[in-house]
Amino acid sequence: MSESPVAKRPITKLREKLAVAEKRIIGSDRFDVASSSSAGHVQVQSRKSVALADIEDAQIVVPEPKWGFALGQLALRSVKFSPLLASYIGCVLVPAFAATIYFVFLASNQWAAEARFEVRQVDIDSRDTSLTNASQTNGQSGSTSQSAQQSAQSITNFSFTATGQDAYIVTNYIASRAIVDDLNAKLNLREIFRRPEADFWARLKRNATIEELVDYWKSMVSTYIDAPSGIVTVQVRAFRTDDAVALASAVLELSENLVNRISDRARHDAMETAEKEVRRTYEITQAALADLHRFRDSAGIIDPMQTGTEVAKLLIPLMTEKIRLESDLFVASRNLDESAPTIKALKSRLQSAEQQIADLRGRLTNTQGGNDTLAASMAKFEALELQRQFAEKLYTLAQADLDRARQRAARQSVYLTVFVPPSLPEESRYPRRAAFPILIFIGLTILWSIVVMTIASVEDHRL
Repeated sequence: MSESPVAKRPITKLREKLAVAEKRIIGSDRFDVASSSSAGHVQVQSRKSVALADIEDAQIVVPEPKWGFALGQLALRSVKFSPLLASYIGCVLVPAFAATIYFVFLASNQWAAEARFEVRQVDIDSRDTSLTNASQTNGQSGSTSQSAQQSAQSITNFSFTATGQDAYIVTNYIASRAIVDDLNAKLNLREIFRRPEADFWARLKRNATIEELVDYWKSMVSTYIDAPSGIVTVQVRAFRTDDAVALASAVLELSENLVNRISDRARHDAMETAEKEVRRTYEITQAALADLHRFRDSAGIIDPMQTGTEVAKLLIPLMTEKIRLESDLFVASRNLDESAPTIKALKSRLQSAEQQIADLRGRLTNTQGGNDTLAASMAKFEALELQRQFAEKLYTLAQADLDRARQRAARQSVYLTVFVPPSLPEESRYPRRAAFPILIFIGLTILWSIVVMTIASVEDHRL
C-alpha cells in the first residue's frame, strides 16, 4: 500500500537533514587532512559520533494525513490534460451539450402540413369508324366536308398516364426562387417565418435578402418523388398550424398553374408550325386566285376553254356551209357562164363564209405569233388554273396537318391531380429533439477524428 503525500513530507525533511550532516562530515574530513593523522583521526571520529547522535536524537513526527484532501490532490496530479483531450472536449462535447440544451429546452415547435399529388398526361386514342364515301366532290369544299364528316363519326377514348419528367419540373419549381416570388405575391413569407413563436435560431433573420429568403425557404420545404408511381409528396413547415396549411395550399395552386402553363406551351408548340403552314398556303391560294382574276379582267374572258368551245361550235356550221357553197358553185359553173348572177351570188356567199371562218380561226389561233388569241389566253389560263389548284391542294393538306396537330396537342395535355390535400396538423414533429443532438454528437466526433488522424499522419511524415 503506497504512502500518502502528507506522510512523505517528514521523511523528505529527514533525508534532507541526513544529506546536510553527511556533507558536514565530509567537509570536516577534508579540513582535518592537513593536520596530523593521529589527532585528525580522533577528531573525525568524534565529529562523526556527534553527528550520528544528533541524527539518532532527531524525532520523526509524521502527522496524521487528511485522507479527503490527500486523495483529491492525488487525483489532480494523476490526471493529465493533454491537448488531444482538450480538443475533444472543446470541439465535440461542448457543442454537443449546447445543441442538446437548445433542442430540448429552447427550440420552438414547427408544424408540418403535407400534401400529395400526381402529374398526369391525357392520351387520346381516336379510331375512325366512318366508311369510305362512294362519291367525293372535288376542290376545297369537298375535302373540307369529308374531313368534317370523318371527324364527326370518329370515336375518341381518353386515358391518363403519369409523367415523371413533369413531376421533376414541378419539384424543382417548388425549391426555386420563382415560387418564392410567386408566394410573396400571395403571402408575406418574411412575416410568416418571423412569428413571435419562433426561437432566435430557427426564425428568419431580420432584413434578410431575397437569396437568404430562398435558402431559408428551401430549409422549410421538402419534396419527394416516388419513382415507380410518380407521386409527389410536399411538406411545408411553419411556426403556426394555419401558416403551414396556407403555405402548402399556395404551393399546390402555384404548381397547378405551372403545369397548366406547360400544357399550354406544349399545345402551342405542337400547333404553331401547322398554323404557320396553313397561313402560308392560304396566302398562296389567295395570290393564285388574284392572278386568275386579273387575267380574266385583262383578257375579257371568264373561261377560255368555254369560249374556245363556243367558237368551235360556230366554226363547224360555217365550214359546212363553205363546203356546200363550193359544191353548188362547182355544179353551177358547169352549166352557167362566169358572169351569171347565180355564179356571182355563190362566189359572194362563199367568200363571206371563208372570211368568217378565217376570223374565227384567227380568234382561236394566230400563225403570226400574236398573244391575243384564245390559244395564248388558254395557255396562260391553264397555267394560272394549275397554280390555283396546286395552292388549294397545299391548303387542304395544311388543314389536314393542322387537324392532326390539334389532336396531338390534345394528347399533350398535362394535369395536376391532388389526392391528399393539406390538413391542419395536431402534433408538432419538428425539430427532432432527440435525434438531432445525437446526430450532431456523432457528426462532430467523426469530424474530430478525421482532423486528429490527419494531423497525426502529417506529424508521422515529418519524422
